[in-house]
Amino acid sequence: MMHRLCLLGTLLALLISSLTSAADTPGYKQKHAEMLYTVVLVRPSNGSGSGTVIWSEPDRAGEYHSLILTNHHVVRQAIKIEAAWDPKLGKKVDREKRNLVRAEWHVYNDYSHMVGSKSSRAEIVAYDAKLDLALLRLIDRERRVTPVAYFLPEDEPIYMFDEVTAVGAGLGEPPFATQGNLAFMDKIIEGENYFLSSAPIIFGNSGGALFRYSPERKRYELIGVPSKVSAAGWQAVSHMTWSIPIDTVRDFLRGNCYHPVVKEPLDRELCASWGELKVSGK
Repeated sequence: MMHRLCLLGTLLALLISSLTSAADTPGYKQKHAEMLYTVVLVRPSNGSGSGTVIWSEPDRAGEYHSLILTNHHVVRQAIKIEAAWDPKLGKKVDREKRNLVRAEWHVYNDYSHMVGSKSSRAEIVAYDAKLDLALLRLIDRERRVTPVAYFLPEDEPIYMFDEVTAVGAGLGEPPFATQGNLAFMDKIIEGENYFLSSAPIIFGNSGGALFRYSPERKRYELIGVPSKVSAAGWQAVSHMTWSIPIDTVRDFLRGNCYHPVVKEPLDRELCASWGELKVSGK
């Protein structure tokens, strides 16, 4: 009798453990909302890349500022330096011109089948060629964009062997996901820090997102921006993905006076020349 009670207790404990584990496992709806739907296809005049929605909040006038993070090399061709006559100086000077790009969202049904898409024009509001980062702002100021990607909290470490998901619009296709693990940390490429994952990407994934699930907060969080693939000679090694760390992204946003995006008050001394806040920072 005692043996049967012990066996019953063990089975009950296993059942409870199984149900708890299932409850903690993210479902398809959460994966779509926190990863797939936050990544967009970015189209300059030629070619395409990816981007991630990181902010959509109103300013003091009630207009929404919806921001998309991407790589500089994705939108590089939309940034042109042209010689123009300056009547005050009496000579030609170089002036920068930033053309608009398009951001495309794709809509899926409950079974992950793509059933439609929508697009919006966006302006390039900040970029850093050395960091290979750029920030886009949608022209549409009337609507909030949802969902928005969660950031990995500052100073929280990531580790080799962490499971990660790369999401991007490879080859100009609607965004798709691949999975892998963090494989190498702190690689210096052209003077900047990158980390390596085994989540495969292909041309067009650049500017997308690398996510890691947080069991503590029960959500997927942006930990980096996939930017480069490894190469052996002229052959791309697509399962070796180099990503820009989220800490570099934070520094880029701070340096361009987008402190509220990283949940910080605006540095008014640094950003005094900007006048009114570009986004609603308290």
